[in-house]
Amino acid sequence: MEISTKVKPPTDQVPLLDYMTARFTYRTREIWTEMIESGNVLFEGEKTTVDQPVSAGDTITSIVVDPNPPTANYNYTIVYEDEDLLAVNKPSNLRVHGRGRYIHANLIHHIRHVRPDGYPEAGLINRLDANTTGLVLLSKSHEMLVKMQKLFQDRQIFKTYQAVVKGAPEIDGGIINSPVGRLPSADGVYRYGDHPLAEKLKPAETEWRVMQQLANGFTLVELKPKTGRTHQLRVHMASIGHPLAGDAVYQLNDADYLRWCDDREAFPDLGFYRHALHCWKYEFTNPITQKPMELVAPPADFDSFYLT
Repeated sequence: MEISTKVKPPTDQVPLLDYMTARFTYRTREIWTEMIESGNVLFEGEKTTVDQPVSAGDTITSIVVDPNPPTANYNYTIVYEDEDLLAVNKPSNLRVHGRGRYIHANLIHHIRHVRPDGYPEAGLINRLDANTTGLVLLSKSHEMLVKMQKLFQDRQIFKTYQAVVKGAPEIDGGIINSPVGRLPSADGVYRYGDHPLAEKLKPAETEWRVMQQLANGFTLVELKPKTGRTHQLRVHMASIGHPLAGDAVYQLNDADYLRWCDDREAFPDLGFYRHALHCWKYEFTNPITQKPMELVAPPADFDSFYLT
């Protein structure tokens, strides 16, 4: 696979090896050296050397062959498009961006470089975890990217999620106001919550309500995050005794979770393989047209929870 990129300013007469090592940190200096010397990095379409000076506007192409590429689910759909904006309904097992082994196995790379009707200038506006499904917004212009990121910073984009949780809440909804920080855990386990030993605790607030009682002791809930902390919705629902269905991180201890990661068997929640969280709706005012927008994409894999 060939990936081309334009050198960005203020780069001026920088040796190619130095530029690639600093710009693309997912590979070591030694690996970039080997790739350049073996002819797998091209300067303006031609084989070159590690000392080749590069400047803003130059085109550099990397030829990458991965004998064991990671799997990814590219079954996403574009649910909205205009001159400046794309909205994608992302499936599970798909990262929105990547590095290392996932540098090509992700949504933004696929949209830019693989789709026959690709969008080479697409930029990510928001992010979702690999196994959280739902709406991802992408810009088709730099102006839209900047303006939408500003709306997110100013909390002028209102997100609504759907989730399936274990059990039946005794009340119909409420507000969870509990800080979230990184918890001490074993290597390979990333768990967050409210605990005296948590690192970098930050305020977090979630509004929730029951939407529907489902089969086998599960409940469909609507979640509206007022803040955007890592794992916030998963942490908050677990904190009130109703963890998300399929959420191994917040239902297993470190040792059991790592064993589950090795096997990747279905978590014992109706055979569900992921945490049941879906970004369902966005509401905001288009910063270019100034028109109110409501983008909606229903979850595609919650059906099993409705079965009796």
